[in-house]
Amino acid sequence: MTATDSPYQGDLAAQRYWSARNKLTAAARALNEKLMSSDIPEETASALASLLQEQTDMLGALPQITGILDMGRLEHRGSIDNVMGELVAMAGRSNPCAPQLEWIEESNKVSGKVIFGQAFEGPPGHTHGGWVAGILDHIMGMTHIRTGHPGMTGGLSVRYVKPTPLNTVIHISAEASELDDRRTEVRAHMHYGDITTATAEAIFVRIDSAKFRFGL
Repeated sequence: MTATDSPYQGDLAAQRYWSARNKLTAAARALNEKLMSSDIPEETASALASLLQEQTDMLGALPQITGILDMGRLEHRGSIDNVMGELVAMAGRSNPCAPQLEWIEESNKVSGKVIFGQAFEGPPGHTHGGWVAGILDHIMGMTHIRTGHPGMTGGLSVRYVKPTPLNTVIHISAEASELDDRRTEVRAHMHYGDITTATAEAIFVRIDSAKFRFGL
């Protein structure tokens, strides 16, 4: 599966709902980038703030949810895994605060690509290290789940080899191997062209699937 394929086979209502949310998220990400890249005059900033407040008030008048679990209880939103794929903090398809991540899944391996825009800048012209670590942790967690054993990060070590540039296609890959009946080790690699920017190692501790899904 890739991020551009539909994970909502058999539920067209869920597919339509999240497709609309994806379009809205793309617009919000573009707005966020322009907010970071534009030199905004004082008067324009005030006018835009008023316009955005109107949109915020419009959203506030809609039914409110309190997070992934709450959304997962609604009809035609897909499984809790689907909802997490849409709203999770680091790379949710419908999370406007996250960079857009595309990926391909295998049995114990996940590979993907991401572009960090100006909104994710840390060192001048490069991605903040927290986002580098976060995306690595996220794709490593996805890799662990592909082994069939839900779990949580028990320990994460990131090595920053080179600065990760902005506005560049960054490739990521992660592969999992079992350590014992409770733990899985995942190793990840981030690069563009022939240049490695970061590597990571993590231990994931398996937890009960029912608890992982919180009863959904």
